[in-house]
Amino acid sequence: MIPREYLCAQSLQDWIARRLPKQINEPPLDEHVRLLRELVSQDLEPDPDDPGGKRLRIRDGVAVERIISVEDPQMRHGRKSKSKRFNGYKRHLAADLDTRLILACAVMPANRPEEEAAPELEQDIARQGLKISELHVDRGYVNASTVPLVLARGGQVFCKPWVARNSNPKLFTKQNFHVDMRRLTITCPAGQTERFTPGTTVEFDPEACGRCRLRTRCTMATASGRTVTVAEDERLQHRLRKLVATPKGRQQLRQRVGIEHRLAHVAQRQGRRARYWGTRSNLFDLRRCCAIQNLETTQAVAAANAA
Repeated sequence: MIPREYLCAQSLQDWIARRLPKQINEPPLDEHVRLLRELVSQDLEPDPDDPGGKRLRIRDGVAVERIISVEDPQMRHGRKSKSKRFNGYKRHLAADLDTRLILACAVMPANRPEEEAAPELEQDIARQGLKISELHVDRGYVNASTVPLVLARGGQVFCKPWVARNSNPKLFTKQNFHVDMRRLTITCPAGQTERFTPGTTVEFDPEACGRCRLRTRCTMATASGRTVTVAEDERLQHRLRKLVATPKGRQQLRQRVGIEHRLAHVAQRQGRRARYWGTRSNLFDLRRCCAIQNLETTQAVAAANAA
């Protein structure tokens, strides 16, 4: 059964089309009509059992760019984890770990991946005449376009590597395979070697896997060999896995705690809820909070030096 509010919205569209056929496609009415149509289409779809195509039914699934607020159409659903959800926006910061000053910030709808905020942060840093020599990021930013640019300039990227997991915990994971990035080869625990191209999935020889003594610990497939996905940034992930395996590397990764501290201070000052509608106004508010935080940091450093 279709909720009454959607039927009212559809009736309102029909009424506007009959009474105002010319104004419906002109400002300021066109913007409101377009929003009304998006609200209806994200929850309803034509009923395939209706030959006339006029009857609607509730859409199966959730729209990708679902609008959750009429007052603020830019707000979106977001997730902190599989079980924890939130609505609104995400704040992003870039800070200098030496001076502890916030250099740039960005606001994105909650459903956008973290990597999309990196170019905006990089542009703000470049406007200040600064270049990134060391990039300490969360795994959500590792696929950002900023990462290869920093590496191309001879900089370093520090980030926790992605952890390979299987649906069956009893089987070998990718960590049990030897990946040679110089020769672009991957060797399984039984010694079988295959060549690979980054960004593809490697399938080992089915005949060799069929007679392998470790088959029951490697794959549950019956007619094919073991497959291993090689990431497009496998070279970077390979270096990060070596980094996290050493005490010195883990100490370097812990430097990102300074960014977490800046985020915590700004979140405490700004609050958990967005104060304005739209990304532009909330970005202005975030920049205001970051400026105040920088003044507080500068004062604390000056007081420490004076003592």
